[in-house]
Amino acid sequence: MGWCTTSDLDRFLTVAGGYLTARAAENTLLLSAAQAAYATRGTQPGDDVKGPTGALFGWWEPPDGSGPRGAFLHDPSAPVLIAGRAPEIAAALAAELPKAGRAMSGVDAPREAADAFAAAWSQRAGVGVRVHRHSRVYRMAGAVPEQRGLFPGPAGRLRRATGADRELLVAWVKAFKAEVGDLATAPETTVDDLLCYGGAAFWEADGAPVAMATVTRPVAGTVRISMMYTPPERRRAGYGSAVTLAVSRAVLAPPETGASAITEVVMITEGNKPDRLAARLGYELVGERVVLRFGPPTGSMPRFPTGAMPRLRG
Repeated sequence: MGWCTTSDLDRFLTVAGGYLTARAAENTLLLSAAQAAYATRGTQPGDDVKGPTGALFGWWEPPDGSGPRGAFLHDPSAPVLIAGRAPEIAAALAAELPKAGRAMSGVDAPREAADAFAAAWSQRAGVGVRVHRHSRVYRMAGAVPEQRGLFPGPAGRLRRATGADRELLVAWVKAFKAEVGDLATAPETTVDDLLCYGGAAFWEADGAPVAMATVTRPVAGTVRISMMYTPPERRRAGYGSAVTLAVSRAVLAPPETGASAITEVVMITEGNKPDRLAARLGYELVGERVVLRFGPPTGSMPRFPTGAMPRLRG
């Protein structure tokens, strides 16, 4: 056995969905991307549709046929998303994708898998590799205690954003995207989508918004905090931490009658930032991801340190 590929999103989720949702926090980016693929077709999982034009999906079948042990989603406009840490499986994918005529701009995967895929692809395609982003994935599950030992907390309250906040949201989302280098989607498009499902919230102090947090649509009982932004003049006052904790608490609260329960919140942070804040907020480390970009040859590819995963500090 080995890698199985398809352009049929329904088939992909039928086969690999159980594997992905069993590790929803780890696989949040791929699950969200699959959900977005349905959104581009104006439908939801379960309808008889195929993936967006040019998208390719796949899963790794082990020789014993015991079920998928890895998965990927490739949109030609973005780095290939890989679920699963095994380096040998990722390297095998780098050998498989050229058979489907795929061109790669990069890879977004757990650290070990990204390194292995990039090494194999670089050798095959003769391209250079550079580190675009190194991040850590955290999760929070269960009820959130009122006190996490974080701090007394700045004065203020959480408020869900509404259509009346669109202009401010667009400005802050634009600023956030500029800071992190995410220019793939227009801020206006992002904000309109967030407002459709109530995915944005503010921390207000003295009646004015001072920080923002946004969450993704729920998938497999999980949501991800996708953006956290505090205007420069409001920073170092604890507002960003306050809105993050308040949103996490609100998301994990018991749902209204008939609503599906959210069992965990995922947060992805830049890898060069300290772990202390995530730990103090109540998040636990799940793993690390790396985005590697491919381009003209520039020398040997960077290697990441191996060994035990760093643990959160209390």
